[in-house]
Amino acid sequence: MKLNSLFQSIQGEGRFQGYPSDFIRFFGCNLNCTYCDTKYTLSGDSFYFATPEEAAAKLNKSDIFDLCVTGGEPMCQEEELLKFLLLLSKKRISLETNGSLELEPLYRAFSAAKTDSELYFSVDWKTPGSGNPVFEEKNTGFLKKSGAGWIKFVAVRKEDLDFIEEKLELLDGIETYLSPVFEQGKEWFSAVEKFVKTHKNIRLQLQLHKILGIE
Repeated sequence: MKLNSLFQSIQGEGRFQGYPSDFIRFFGCNLNCTYCDTKYTLSGDSFYFATPEEAAAKLNKSDIFDLCVTGGEPMCQEEELLKFLLLLSKKRISLETNGSLELEPLYRAFSAAKTDSELYFSVDWKTPGSGNPVFEEKNTGFLKKSGAGWIKFVAVRKEDLDFIEEKLELLDGIETYLSPVFEQGKEWFSAVEKFVKTHKNIRLQLQLHKILGIE
């Protein structure tokens, strides 16, 4: 596997926000979003190689229950990613993905193996402000059927809020979050707060790790 880093921190986003977590950051992505805060994982030489066995062995030694698999885009290395996931023991795994690739085949293969770990997907739906408004819409059906994750929107400007408003009806029954781009500041936070107050089935979430000043 092509990796960038392995570290411990506090989960900053999603359903398990606030829990201590191990993180494994994959290198490489099929998108290049304007607000990406890990551009060092997209290209260049900030990576190393590890086998699924090597990475899983390190993480299985940790007594932390939560594991966040992030990137980059882990799904770009799907075959090795699955091998890695199947080697993990007694972990609650959150796989952060940009939503552009189909997730159900990976989940089916993981579930069929009947491991003692749990797998959830934190799925971005990219807005126009990302510069990459692409999404595999099969993922909404998968999340509704499986309950194995949630959708996250990141908003940069009002155009993004209009875009999200159009999509919310499709997400009934799916846990859905809205995060303002952190660097936009309090005025933008307030605009996003007002949007959430007037729309059902969406929750405001700020990036806790940025508030705390940690990775």
